[in-house]
Amino acid sequence: MYISREDLAAAVSRTELIQLSNDDGYGSEPDWAIVDRAIAYACELADGYLMGRYTLPLDPAPSLLRPICTDIARWWLHQRRVNAADFPKPLEAAHANAVKLLEQIRDGKIHLGVRVGDTAGPSGGAVEQAHGERGAYQVRANRRQDWSGY
Repeated sequence: MYISREDLAAAVSRTELIQLSNDDGYGSEPDWAIVDRAIAYACELADGYLMGRYTLPLDPAPSLLRPICTDIARWWLHQRRVNAADFPKPLEAAHANAVKLLEQIRDGKIHLGVRVGDTAGPSGGAVEQAHGERGAYQVRANRRQDWSGY
């Protein structure tokens, strides 16, 4: 998971979180099961974009994913309640921007700076190797042939 309940609770007011998650009209606490579903949706969507480029799960999770997943989870909570015609424009724009960032990460335009694997370096200490970018085209050709005699 790239975000936690606390991350989502910090992004929205407590009242808003209660209104968006608690289906009981008189509830005074957020329904954490609904909040967890929103978080799972956001993180799984992010993984869907990242899986072609990075080995999952990302550990530790890059900090860039926190606001992206928060915006997606918040959008998911709102879409449970709000009619599409009345959807808040800033929230819709934040969701579209989050998806656009995930697409740019998937396409290699934005790199997360993820490092994997520990190997011993020349001084005997551990050296982290950068994760190879999957999905890039690699071309290989035979040795050049000398056709000058023909």
